[in-house]
Amino acid sequence: DLWALVLTPDNQYRRNVIDQVVSTALPESTNADEVSATVKAFISADLPTELIELLEKIVLHNSDFSKNRNLQNLLVLTAIKADKARVMDYINRLDNYDGPEIAKIALGDPYGLYEEAFLIYKKCGQNAEAMDVLLENINSLERAQEFAARINDKTVWYKLGKAQLENGSVPESVDSYLKSEDATDYLEVIQAAEREENYEELVRYLTMARTKVKDSQIDGELVYAYAKTERLSDMEEFISGTNTANIQAVGDRLYDEKFYKAAKILYASIPNNGRLASCHVQLGEYTQAVEAAKKANNPKTWQ
Repeated sequence: DLWALVLTPDNQYRRNVIDQVVSTALPESTNADEVSATVKAFISADLPTELIELLEKIVLHNSDFSKNRNLQNLLVLTAIKADKARVMDYINRLDNYDGPEIAKIALGDPYGLYEEAFLIYKKCGQNAEAMDVLLENINSLERAQEFAARINDKTVWYKLGKAQLENGSVPESVDSYLKSEDATDYLEVIQAAEREENYEELVRYLTMARTKVKDSQIDGELVYAYAKTERLSDMEEFISGTNTANIQAVGDRLYDEKFYKAAKILYASIPNNGRLASCHVQLGEYTQAVEAAKKANNPKTWQ
């Protein structure tokens, strides 16, 4: 093979041949077979730096092959492996390469070109994948927040909300989840909000969640959150409408936590007169306690 002979390291004229091919001969060629044979020869000779020079001349300088997908792919991939500093420029300037596949390579070992992968995904309109890079590789919630605000895509907002929740930022995560209109993580949100005693945010989230998911736990937790935020009129209005909350269980929970006013409203709505009488007693409302006890008609209530 002539190319193999010319490009052997032992050939004293190799550099001159390469310079001539790169600077003049190939960039002016309109023959696809010539271009292909030359590129393959440079690859076989393991000349990545020279290959980059060659491909730049062909792809970046308005030759007949400037838009050739395979050559654009090869230029970016060769730079990823041999000259990382050039990759960002190529990503910006080229627009006909296999972005998602190249981004996966850029992300992987041993390259770790996270910013480059993020830019590729962004250029390709793969916003969910771009957000994953920001959250999992670049690890910047601040940039992820800016990206989500700019893109305003529900899937991106969901990913941001999940990451914020895992970071313990309950109010921020609720904002993101509301924009995503996705209630998939409602159990995790409930747990985190209650751990942080952030019931105002929980009310906002659960109000959205119950329009997406039918679950008695969501309704029950919303009743509980109304009580914890002392929004008793909202709680009363909610339980008077259609809901699937276990009112007895929520009432017992609130009673045990000494939220007697809220528990009283819940017991009255069932009604559970025995427990209602107990609430009245705890609140010093003895006349009402007697009335409720009479309705309960249970000796234990009088005790």
